[in-house]
Amino acid sequence: MKKVITFITITSCFVFANEDRYILEKTVVSGDNLQQQNIINILNDYQQEYLTRSVSVVTQQEILSSGGSGGVQGLLETVPGVVYSRSGGVGGQLSVRGMNSNNSRSIIAIDGVRVTGRSTLELNMIDPNALEGIEIIRGAASSLYGSNAINGVVNFKTRRYKGSITAPFKLSAKVRTIEFNSVNTGAASRIEILGGGDGWDILVGAHGRKGRDFKSPEGIIEKSQYQSYGTDFNIGYTSGDIRYYTQGKFQKANTYNAGGIHAKPGSYFGIIRNEDPMYEYYLRTGAEIWGQRFADKIDVYAYWRRYDTDLWIDRSSIKGAKTHNEVHNTNQVGANLEFYNAISDHYINYGISALSQIAPTPTKIINSNTGTASTSSRPTTNTELAAYAKDDYKLMKYLTLSGSLRYDYMIMQIGSKKFTGETAEITQFLDSNKTKTTGALTGSAGALLEINPTFALTTNLSRNFKSPGTSGLFPSSTTEANHDLKSEYAQSYEVGARFHDDNNYATLVFFRTDYTNMIQNIANAGKIKPINIGKAYIQGIELESHHQYDAWFIQFVAALTYGQDETKNIPLAYIAPLYGNISVGYNFGLGQVQWMQKAYLGKHRIDSTQERETDSYTMSDVYVSLNLEHFNKSWKEMWLTLGIENLFNTKGKNPTTAEDINYPIASTNPLSEPGINAFIKFAYRY
Repeated sequence: MKKVITFITITSCFVFANEDRYILEKTVVSGDNLQQQNIINILNDYQQEYLTRSVSVVTQQEILSSGGSGGVQGLLETVPGVVYSRSGGVGGQLSVRGMNSNNSRSIIAIDGVRVTGRSTLELNMIDPNALEGIEIIRGAASSLYGSNAINGVVNFKTRRYKGSITAPFKLSAKVRTIEFNSVNTGAASRIEILGGGDGWDILVGAHGRKGRDFKSPEGIIEKSQYQSYGTDFNIGYTSGDIRYYTQGKFQKANTYNAGGIHAKPGSYFGIIRNEDPMYEYYLRTGAEIWGQRFADKIDVYAYWRRYDTDLWIDRSSIKGAKTHNEVHNTNQVGANLEFYNAISDHYINYGISALSQIAPTPTKIINSNTGTASTSSRPTTNTELAAYAKDDYKLMKYLTLSGSLRYDYMIMQIGSKKFTGETAEITQFLDSNKTKTTGALTGSAGALLEINPTFALTTNLSRNFKSPGTSGLFPSSTTEANHDLKSEYAQSYEVGARFHDDNNYATLVFFRTDYTNMIQNIANAGKIKPINIGKAYIQGIELESHHQYDAWFIQFVAALTYGQDETKNIPLAYIAPLYGNISVGYNFGLGQVQWMQKAYLGKHRIDSTQERETDSYTMSDVYVSLNLEHFNKSWKEMWLTLGIENLFNTKGKNPTTAEDINYPIASTNPLSEPGINAFIKFAYRY
């Protein structure tokens, strides 16, 4: 028996529910239905989509109701296992299950397309109000995404026009959001032209976001301002069972790192780092093909992404250089072909993918004091070819098995153009080691056991890896080569329990990841050298629960994390031991009111060579959302949210934020969290 249903997610997939296989239709629901879909049903849908994995979701409604100065990173603060470590006004890293995103053990993806090459900066290029939602796979996923997907995957899903494509063609212009923040005199807005018909679906958006230096309980944090502007589009044409589409974006951003990992100890000590400007160009084109004899659905696409960054670093206050680094012409070119099939009691998807990171233009460093220019490396290319397959098999009525397998073949190459200061010894080494190849086989196996219609147990085992890439393979003016650098491997284990009914949803997960040949950078003779340090592990417990009782709703998330470098027998640095938040809300006639309490336990188990102990603290946020339709019937789906973040102006320093222990503790070492912030946001939830 086969039933057809439609979930809010645009990603098309197959899921199991009891004895029937449900196939997601290629249509999507309207904005009206989206508002009626509650978070509990959404989470149930996603957990069935990923079966044995731990998944959290930030919905479109949550995105449009949120404000503040945190950008897309701030939206993830309600996800267990994910902490936002701020480095400037809007910039910052994500710590996913204990590992900072700068360590490249978690992946950022947009509509399933992996984003590489900028680690933290790529997050500053995403307009949160352009998103349909955010999927977060908490934990290992190399068998789905390849290298670096050891600790998690954050997949940002963009929007497209959802109206009828069979009606007469029509376009309209709308204001999506307008927002103001007091903590940094910040403002943001997004406008869109969208519509469709006669087979077409079109959405074109433009947005801007700007903020001055933010205020903290310790005073104004200098050099934390930012500005970001861009445009994006998602255009499709459907003919029969095929939707042809193209999507892309252009983004320009200027962000300062007031403190944090890049500019530590930061602006308080006069050490300044600024991306001014940073450009992103992106284009993707593809087709979704339905109802073929050999596949229920085929997804094929190719894409290109480019970054250009002018990076300014001023260390003159510590008698260092003031430099202008031109990191230009960094490209990502890729393609993917994927098939989806429902066969008997199996749902199978498989495919091949290719991704090349191409940097033909070496980084140029200009010393602003002397006017001299130099290059720091040769051109490089890093290509990853992969074949993968995943099977969800309903073995019996209450037991579903899930397995995935992936093989990645990597080709790392270096060009012939010498960099400044290249010695004869280095030249000989590079010319004789221009190409290096390596391969990695990863996989996962899991099970979902439904004890009864409301309670289930899950388990998942997986093997994952992190490729050394070109880092360490080739020496430069700032790095020392390590031609023997091996891929890092990690074995991950998860055991969890899920409960859900019409009004409640909860998951409790225990996880552990054991790392072998862990890669770390060490200082050696004035240069950085990547090495395999040996073994380490991270383990923890994550809780996520959502409850609805008539007009009341409650959300609770918490994560307890522990990490150890087994080789040195010391704690892993910058791991938040215990953190979480609780939200209580009430739906009333005009809208909704919500209180959120965030808490961070003090960190006393530390690596004293890199970090200091931290204090416990808690922050309070309050939000009131008003449905403007109650005031004027023509304002349907228009909402106004008023909020106050950090209501009591609490002093806080995130326990995952990096610092320089050679300098005293200051407002930027580590960076302080923003103080009290009042915001107002208009959102049109069409």
